[in-house]
Amino acid sequence: MQYWSLHPLAPWAEQLRFHNIREAGEARELMQRPWAGQLSVPDDVLQLSFDNAEAHGISPAALVDDDWSGCQAWSEAFDGAAVIAPSAALPGANSLVLFGPLVRSPYGVAPFDPTVDVPCDPVADLSIVPPDLLRFVRWRGVPHEGYQAWVTGGSAPEPPVVTVDRHM
Repeated sequence: MQYWSLHPLAPWAEQLRFHNIREAGEARELMQRPWAGQLSVPDDVLQLSFDNAEAHGISPAALVDDDWSGCQAWSEAFDGAAVIAPSAALPGANSLVLFGPLVRSPYGVAPFDPTVDVPCDPVADLSIVPPDLLRFVRWRGVPHEGYQAWVTGGSAPEPPVVTVDRHM
């Protein structure tokens, strides 16, 4: 399976959360090669949300739980090609999970087989995280703002907008 973020800050949030990097100076040392993909999302993509998770056999809390076992067990039984689900690391953003054998093909070139080819290319050799993102990351052990809003009937969080240091 492949995981794609549907918001440009979500891969950074995932990395910061996974490595528990909470300081701006340490975050600036984390580098990634960002990619862009031109994905053909299957017509039968399942859009999982807190509202419909139970109907699809998974608890709403499991979608953003720190323990991945609920999602992993659910995905083993899933027989579809793709799922869109909330990002555990960046409330307000979603992730696209593609199942099955996939191969990279050049971005901007029509795929030979759209069910297998994933047109994508790096957009930079290396880049660093905008340190302002740190304040939006949902850390392990901290309640997920989107899930909490859903439980209480509040408004779902909007994807974040970060400031960028123009003097770097």
